Amino acid sequence: MRSAIFALVLLLISSSGCIKFRDGNVKPPAQWPPQSNQQVKKTIALHVIDVGSQGGSGQGISPAAAEDFRAQAVKAYTESGLFSSVVTTGEPTDLKADITILEEESDGLPWSGAISVATLTMIPGVVSEDLVANTTYRDRQQKVIGTIVKSEGTGYWIQFFLLFAMPFVDGPNAIMSETRYDMHRVTIEEARLKGFF
Repeated sequence: MRSAIFALVLLLISSSGCIKFRDGNVKPPAQWPPQSNQQVKKTIALHVIDVGSQGGSGQGISPAAAEDFRAQAVKAYTESGLFSSVVTTGEPTDLKADITILEEESDGLPWSGAISVATLTMIPGVVSEDLVANTTYRDRQQKVIGTIVKSEGTGYWIQFFLLFAMPFVDGPNAIMSETRYDMHRVTIEEARLKGFF
């Protein structure tokens, strides 16, 4: 009897599900790629800087997340059609975009995780954080043209019954990649409208 109860407890602990969600502050541009009347397109260098997390352990974001952030930046700037060349190396370009990544822990519901664990995820738990991208544009002489800051809240909903919904939704990595891509696209669109390039 004891082994059956122990097996049931282990099954409950190991079979909880989670779903990643966004708060929707960053809406993708209505038209992508943006229309441009530029006759001569400039070159741009992207420099992605990971400053880590604020309010947490002080460690940076994972190398895989930093690489995805960089890849989504290159994808967005290339697909925009606003630039003749997008590089991530130190070669000279007309413009430079310094993109600083920061993950901020939200106030959220810190006690919900403890309650969720104590009830073997029968009562849901929520873990949330804000992803902040601070993009500073510079010209060829390194003079600051302007800065744009975008923030998107994300979170995990953890609950036993979500185990059955997980196969029907995008995974956490896909949602984070989409979030990063949308943040870059919105930044590009705002910078274009402000006349940064």
